[in-house]
Amino acid sequence: MAVIVLTIAVVKFAGPCGGVKKPKIADGAVDTIYTVNPKDNKKSVPDNKITFAELRRFVKEYKIGVNASRQQIVVIPTDKGLFGFGKNKDDGDTLSIALSVDTGLQKYAASMFRQYKPRYAAAAAIDPSTGRVLALASYAGDGAEIDGNELYLRNHFPAASVFKTIVAAAGIERGGMHGKTTIEHFGRNHTLYNTQLKKDLKVSRDITLEDAYAYSINPVFARIALFNVNKNIVAEYGQRFGFNEQVPFEYDVDKSEMFAPDTGFSVAEFASGFNRKTTITPLFGALLAGAVCENGVIFAPTVVDTVRSLRGDSCLYVRRTKLWRRAVKEHTAIELRGLMTKVTHYGTARVAFRQLRESPKYNAFEFGGKTGSVNQVELGRVDWFVGFARNPNNKNQRIAVGVVTTHGDYWTVHSSYIAAELIKKYISNATAATSARAASQPAGKTPQSATPK
Repeated sequence: MAVIVLTIAVVKFAGPCGGVKKPKIADGAVDTIYTVNPKDNKKSVPDNKITFAELRRFVKEYKIGVNASRQQIVVIPTDKGLFGFGKNKDDGDTLSIALSVDTGLQKYAASMFRQYKPRYAAAAAIDPSTGRVLALASYAGDGAEIDGNELYLRNHFPAASVFKTIVAAAGIERGGMHGKTTIEHFGRNHTLYNTQLKKDLKVSRDITLEDAYAYSINPVFARIALFNVNKNIVAEYGQRFGFNEQVPFEYDVDKSEMFAPDTGFSVAEFASGFNRKTTITPLFGALLAGAVCENGVIFAPTVVDTVRSLRGDSCLYVRRTKLWRRAVKEHTAIELRGLMTKVTHYGTARVAFRQLRESPKYNAFEFGGKTGSVNQVELGRVDWFVGFARNPNNKNQRIAVGVVTTHGDYWTVHSSYIAAELIKKYISNATAATSARAASQPAGKTPQSATPK
């Protein structure tokens, strides 16, 4: 039997849990908590009465987010003593939990998984400018041998060519490269032989970094790691993006793991993604794409927007936007965005993104990403797409996605297609919300941008 896991909730702030303004991000800032302006904070956003660690324990104990309710109501028994409640006989409480998930977007992801029936599938979508999770969906087909629950948090899946993004970042920031930089290339694009890795190639052709990235050419990225930078620099940038680190989230997330190469050929396998040892979660894939979208910064993902006590109609918790890490400098992220747009315009994801390229209704948005595929015995053919869509003039209209599907002898759908459909759905909702808000404004007043809820 197929397994579908949904996490669905409202995202509307109301009552004592007032809204939080988006922060301004200082270039170079790392691990800084950004909240609202202190004056606004005093007016509308109360101090949280529970810590993030307490929130994680609460989410886990009460399985928040694993059912299909829009808004979750939790009754705290008098004997629990959670958040200071229940210590006395009459101290139980009822809590209202509001999550950030876009219900329609998540249902759409789940419906596509059911329709195309891959072996396994998972998708994560976030607002990259805040870290708020927009969708989490997981699927396992009939006869699945691996638990299909919460695959968006599991690192079962080799990163494959998605890791080329890390090598490109290292090459740009430490190797002085850019999209038009040429690299010598010999042989086929998707092979990896020692003859392709010699420093001095007797026969070669020059290919630009942007074309090598768009077509996912293995030997080129191996050569960047071997001759333009080195394995230690590549590993450093992997860590800067969050490999081998624990992602701070309300749910337990597997670490995305990066293996340490030793020999020259293993460095080539490492850098090209031509291995099964480096693994990522779909959520991590969305965070990686989000870093490129948001000029190099990665916000800690969150799924709980507010926790409100119904006993005293008081706010216990309001999410704050927290910067998890700066992966790369702004100019590097801009170069990476340029590489990712080539993937969707003429590279390996060009077919899936054709309508997004050609339809005028998507003209306001930039979009890009990276594909990856590799065979894994337990999973089948693993197929990745991580990417983003962004309105450069509206930070409230941005999305980053990580989608993985696996297949047997026959492919049923490409992950790039699933991602493109989710992006189209998101853009449709985003533009409709903006139009609705504009229509509700008094004549002559310029409306503020709106994010679809």
